[in-house]
Amino acid sequence: MPKTELKNVVDIFCGAGGLSAGFSKAGYNVVTGIDNNENSIETFRANHDCEPIVGDIQRQDVISDIKEAVSQNGYNTEEIDLVIGGPPCRGFSMANVRSDSAEHPLNELPARFLEIVRKISPEAVLIENVPRLLTVADGKFKQSIIARLESMGYNTTYGVLEAEKFGVPQKRRRVFFIGHKSAEPELPTQAEFEFKLPVTVKQAISDLPELPTGGGGELKMEYSFDNSEASEYVAEMRRHEEPGVVMNHRTTRNQEKTYRRFKHIPQGGNWRDIPEDLMKNYTNRQQTHDHIYQRLEEHEPAKTVANFRKQMIVHPTQNRLLSVREAARLQSFPDDYHFKGSSFNARQQMVGDAVPVNLAYSIGKSLRNCHATGELSSV
Repeated sequence: MPKTELKNVVDIFCGAGGLSAGFSKAGYNVVTGIDNNENSIETFRANHDCEPIVGDIQRQDVISDIKEAVSQNGYNTEEIDLVIGGPPCRGFSMANVRSDSAEHPLNELPARFLEIVRKISPEAVLIENVPRLLTVADGKFKQSIIARLESMGYNTTYGVLEAEKFGVPQKRRRVFFIGHKSAEPELPTQAEFEFKLPVTVKQAISDLPELPTGGGGELKMEYSFDNSEASEYVAEMRRHEEPGVVMNHRTTRNQEKTYRRFKHIPQGGNWRDIPEDLMKNYTNRQQTHDHIYQRLEEHEPAKTVANFRKQMIVHPTQNRLLSVREAARLQSFPDDYHFKGSSFNARQQMVGDAVPVNLAYSIGKSLRNCHATGELSSV
């Protein structure tokens, strides 16, 4: 007999916990998460009310570790209603344009994810990845995911969602596959928040304190102004944080030869706006990506924020790179979500790799009434 609602969630390839944060916000109970990155697990543990585990998904017996973690958190696998996860996408990303074959080693991870789903057998499943998964290897991976979900008894849908339409101040595209055993799933088509969409960069980060030219900042700082002066989006981000205090507002400190380049870049510009005599170390300009040294436009949502340090994403009005907290805001992480880890670079990477929280929330909210209605409600 079908259950009346989805509740208990296990997050596979959980990373820093963006998917879980969104589903928690939508009212789900996150039972555990698993990832092979210790920095990500430290961050997940600090922000979720459950014990996650460090584990290698490629190990054949990893399901035993997951079941043990579920048990240690007070549940059994029969109580898991939903398995969610984003198998690492570097094998499918635009940075790996040569991986359009089935042979890239990271491209096997969706299959491992689905094997775990088969052994847990939840009522529903959610898979997140980059849109190129749909076309890589002539669509082989898309077809394989759908076929395997259907073979396990799931009604399945998939599609690409635009993050800025779901409460995220960032133009980020992600593909989602949803499988459900007792309903015909649909992807959400609209979102409702207490702030107007789309959210611009300025609306997302303008309350954060100014940092020095070239970068800097501290682990713990004070906001530039109180919550009453902030945008509606910022008020939402600051709702649960310690009054007047912001964490993780730090950025890479660049050498003078690097930050001299920043002042030449207009909003919306990139490395092409920098005089050639300041870019002598870029010997192969034909292979330099347009997103390098890109300055954000304050009155638009941000471009995709991946590894914002390696991308050299520049603040819209200050001559420095983005801070961890600014990138987290652009990923819709609330300010009480603190990023841990052994290094500053690790925290930057975690934020860039995460699923935007409000995008995950929108999907989670649309799934809330799936059992009761026989169809996914709009957000």
